[in-house]
Amino acid sequence: MTDTLSFEIDRSRPALVAVAVLMAAILTALDLRTTSVGLPDLRGAFGLSFDEGSWLATFATAPQVLVAPCIAWLVAVFGVKRVLIVPTIVYTALSIIIPLFQTFELLLALHAVRAALLGVFVGATLMTAFRNLDRRYWIVALAFYVVRIPFAQNLGLYTAGSYPQTIGWQWLYWQDALIAPAIGALVWFGAKSAKTDKGLLGRADWGGMAILGVALTMLFVALDQGNRLDWFRSGFIVSMLIATAFLIVVFLLHEHHVKEPWAHISIFTRNVALGFLAIFSFMVASLSSSLLAPNFLISVAHLRPEQIGNFSAPHAILLLVCATIGAVVLVRTVGPRVALIVGFTCFALSSWLGTSLSSLWSLPEFEVIVLLQTIAEEVTFLAAVTTLFSNANPARATTLTAYVQVLRLIGPEIAATVMATWIRQREQLHSYLIGLHVTDSTMHLDTARRGLAALGNAVQQQANVQAYIDGFWTTFYAAIVGLIAVSLMAPSPHHPLTKHPR
Repeated sequence: MTDTLSFEIDRSRPALVAVAVLMAAILTALDLRTTSVGLPDLRGAFGLSFDEGSWLATFATAPQVLVAPCIAWLVAVFGVKRVLIVPTIVYTALSIIIPLFQTFELLLALHAVRAALLGVFVGATLMTAFRNLDRRYWIVALAFYVVRIPFAQNLGLYTAGSYPQTIGWQWLYWQDALIAPAIGALVWFGAKSAKTDKGLLGRADWGGMAILGVALTMLFVALDQGNRLDWFRSGFIVSMLIATAFLIVVFLLHEHHVKEPWAHISIFTRNVALGFLAIFSFMVASLSSSLLAPNFLISVAHLRPEQIGNFSAPHAILLLVCATIGAVVLVRTVGPRVALIVGFTCFALSSWLGTSLSSLWSLPEFEVIVLLQTIAEEVTFLAAVTTLFSNANPARATTLTAYVQVLRLIGPEIAATVMATWIRQREQLHSYLIGLHVTDSTMHLDTARRGLAALGNAVQQQANVQAYIDGFWTTFYAAIVGLIAVSLMAPSPHHPLTKHPR
């Protein structure tokens, strides 16, 4: 069957494929990071209001969800060259011309098309690695896929903050125009050619792909706009969530009755389900470095993104050189379950350190937290993805890859949205409680009015600190949930991604 990871290997240029996987993974994560961090500068450059900027960010990301789940299937049918080469060309052209426009509606359309093309890269290149590399190097390809997360988090902070101050905000787009053609060239010369699988094409589950893609895109839009529109007080958000739930039910019924299901839920065995739970726990736990620490340094310590990026860049380099190698060695020697325990323990320790936060903290106080996080991110995600692929039926590899892409896009959005809402609500509560106490203790002073502004700022600062401490406790508990999920896993079977059985 074509939908399998057992196929003839073309070893002619595997190094090019490995580099393409690394570049595509970093490009996708870097684009998401720079868009979110650099959004204020983009609003100013395009002359957009706050609401328009919010919709621009949504349109620059949501279409990825529409196309990403089906990319692995398209690669299985048409081959990676047909799927990837044209999108790299069009994506490059869009990245060059977008800074030249100012019309809001046109910007939305161009960003939507660009996001859909971006959704092709990671899914396609991951399947390219499996189809072109020797099995011994699959774990290395997965490590490249995983390394994008901490690397892009740190590098994205630096580029999003420094470009507008130095060479121009346009390079938030133009940097992609330099990377995308190189990915296409590497795939063209490194990947083997493949004929169209007409049999698999004839059994295509177009309905399942369309229903799931639309449902997840609507969910992403609702999550991305939820905080701004105040969630269930917005008819738009409520309508999107209801429509998403309805389409998910329709999708599950469709996959149950269709003759050749594209993404049947039978893929979720015990270890696979626990592996997905571990990945989602990882996504919540990693918010301590990707969201809590940077936002605290910006809102409380009043630093700019490039200052944070300058501080964290050495840790990103350290991760790329050392932690990636360490993660591969851990997974291949002691197995993914032990590696998951190591990773989640690092997450729990770093989050616990974050609960000692105070208003006096700045960059040096986060050094140990950042170091633990970079190690934890690489080890945990690599071990979790390895658990998924080593426990899945090889004949359902495309289905598994589809769900991995779903979790890659929807999981972080759910985690970040819920955390942002939690921080906002906790800040409001702490602000009220601290303000109430301060008012009661100072209302008898005649000079209190003179210091109201300074007092308000102090209350706001302390409320922010307490809210971020609550956020660090949340990431700590997420790491504990991850450890519980690991404790419930059965041993993984023999697989090229894992160690050889004794």
